[in-house]
Amino acid sequence: MSRIKRLSFYLLIIALLLVTGFYRDFVFKSINALLQAWDANVDYYLPPSLQFFENYEYDTLLRIKWVLTFAFSFVYLLISIVTIRFIFGKRRLMLITAWAYAGIMALSGAFMLTGIIFSSASEKMYEFARYFMGMAQSPLILMILIPVFKLAEKENTGAAK
Repeated sequence: MSRIKRLSFYLLIIALLLVTGFYRDFVFKSINALLQAWDANVDYYLPPSLQFFENYEYDTLLRIKWVLTFAFSFVYLLISIVTIRFIFGKRRLMLITAWAYAGIMALSGAFMLTGIIFSSASEKMYEFARYFMGMAQSPLILMILIPVFKLAEKENTGAAK
């Protein structure tokens, strides 16, 4: 593949990761600010593109945040799979990527479930769950998997000699 195509793809992925990250941050910070304003019983005006959130009730917004959490995680999963496919072209590595995301989400779910079962630890478990879901909503997993896959590829070609 030509060098220009590869460079163009990498620049596109970087731009996509940046736009997704900034947009995710914008949406969540705006919703959180609205919820905090409602808690403090003060006015807060969302940016025009997000004003439709003002029509929802507090509990509905909390549920929407969960939906958005999974939606952004899915977007990062798709970006990661496309990137891994482009770089390595191996179905097995794309499956490992999907399983890495599924594992992180399952771990987060386990922490949430533990917090529900043991209410005395719920706040601490929620923090862990948020931490892991934050990983799924960032390029961090991709940034870890690419070097791991490169090293594995290097080991396999070295062992084949």
